[in-house]
Amino acid sequence: MKNTGLKLSVVALSCSFALSANAASTLFINVDIFNGTENKLYEDHHVLVEDNLIKQISASPIEAGDAVVIDGEGKTLMPGLIDGHAHVMINYNFGDIETNKDLTDISIHATQVAKRYLDDGFTTVRDMGGPAFGLTREIEAGNVVGPRIYPSGAFISQTSGHGDFRDRSDPGFTPNSVGDISNFERMGIGAVADGVPEVLKATRLNLRNGATQIKIMAGGGGSSRFDPIDTTQYSVDETCAIVEAAKDWNTYVAAHTFNDRSVNRLLDCGVKSFEHGFFINDETMKRIAKEGGYVVPQMWGLSPDLAKNPLMPAEKLPMVAQLQEEYGDYGKRLLENNVKVVFASDYVGADSDAERARRYEIYWRTQAFGSNFEVLKQMTSTAGEMLAMSGPRGTTQGKLGVIENGAVADILLIDGNPLEDMAVIGATPEWFDADPEYKTIDTIKLVMKDGVVYRNEM
Repeated sequence: MKNTGLKLSVVALSCSFALSANAASTLFINVDIFNGTENKLYEDHHVLVEDNLIKQISASPIEAGDAVVIDGEGKTLMPGLIDGHAHVMINYNFGDIETNKDLTDISIHATQVAKRYLDDGFTTVRDMGGPAFGLTREIEAGNVVGPRIYPSGAFISQTSGHGDFRDRSDPGFTPNSVGDISNFERMGIGAVADGVPEVLKATRLNLRNGATQIKIMAGGGGSSRFDPIDTTQYSVDETCAIVEAAKDWNTYVAAHTFNDRSVNRLLDCGVKSFEHGFFINDETMKRIAKEGGYVVPQMWGLSPDLAKNPLMPAEKLPMVAQLQEEYGDYGKRLLENNVKVVFASDYVGADSDAERARRYEIYWRTQAFGSNFEVLKQMTSTAGEMLAMSGPRGTTQGKLGVIENGAVADILLIDGNPLEDMAVIGATPEWFDADPEYKTIDTIKLVMKDGVVYRNEM
C-alpha cells in the first residue's frame, strides 16, 4: 500500500509539472499600473498572467517562454471594474416586465446587457435582485459573454414592502384574496415573505439556487408605489432569522435601506451591506464602520439629473429636489466617518437608460466624493473586499479588484490615466441628455476576465 501511495504521489506530481508547463500565459509589457489600492501609477512595468491568476509583477523584463506578449505601449493597466449593485436581468422596460414578458424574454435580453457590461470594463457584477442564476451559469460555462456575476436571486420583501409589486386590482392585494403573486414574483425577481417561517424558506430557496449573498428590502424607496421612503420594513425576528440562515451558509445579507432606525436594526442582527442609506446620521455611519459594514449607494439618486428622468412622476419632483438639498453632502460624510463605500449603478428600467446611468454615475461620484482615487477604489479593491464576504458561496475564490501577485487576472488596458481623468473609463456628465445608442468606450483598449481576453483593440 505504501508503494502504491508513493506511485500515486509521483504521478500526481508529474501531472502538476505538466499542467504548470502547459499553463496558458499572457505577458503584458510596457504598462503603467494602477493596482486598485494606491493613489499612484507604477510606470514602465510588466505583468505575467498564468491561467486565470496574476503570476508576476516586475519593473524588470519578465522571461515567460511561450507566453502571448501584449505590448501596452505605456497605457494604464488596472483591475477590472466591479459594480456592487446592479440588476442585469431587469435592465428592461418595467411596464413590459409587469404585464407582457416572461423569463425567456428577459433572459435573452440580459445576454446583451451582460456583454455590454464587459465591454465597458466591468468584469464582475453583484446582481441585487433578479433571476440571474441561469445567466451566471451560462457565463461561467463560456456559453454567454459577460461579467462574473454574484447573484442574489429574488430580493426578499414583506407584504407592503419595496419588493411587493402587486397592484390594487390583483387578487393578492387584500387579506381576503391571498394567494396570487405579481409577475415579478412569478419570474423570481422578488419574493414576498412574512413571518419567520416564510422568510427562512425564501432565503433558503435563494441559497439552494446559487445565491452568493441574500438581498432583503428593509425600507421603502423613491420608486415605491405603496411603501413610502421613510418606512422601516421587517421585524427584528424576521431580519435576524434571515441573517442566521445566510450565516449558516457562510455568506451574508445585504439590505435596501435608507434611515437610521432601519440600519441600526439591521446592524443589531448582523447585516453587513447597506444599499443606499441616504438619510443616516453620523453616529450610524460610525457604527457601520466600526462593525465592518459596507455602504453601497447609487449617488445619482442625489444628483440634479435625476429630475430629467422621463419616468419620474411629476409628483415626486419636489422630493427629488429636497433630497439633493438636504443630503448633498452624503458622500463627504461617509468618508469623514471612515465608511467603506462600494460603487453602484443600480438602475432598473430600459437598458439604454441604465447604460447611460452607469457612465453618469462614475462622473457624479467623483463630484460627490471629491476624488478620482476614492471612486476607483470603490470600483476595484473595496468592492473586491465586499465580495469576499460571500466566502465559499462566491463565484470565484480568488482575490478580485487588485493588481497583485496571486490575484484573479481581471485586467483592463486604458488609453489614459483614470486617476487624472475618469472619462477614460466612461465617465460622462450627461445622462438622459446623452446619446441613447450604445457605443463602446474607445479608451478601453483591452478587457481580460479570468485570464481570458474578451476585447482587444491594441
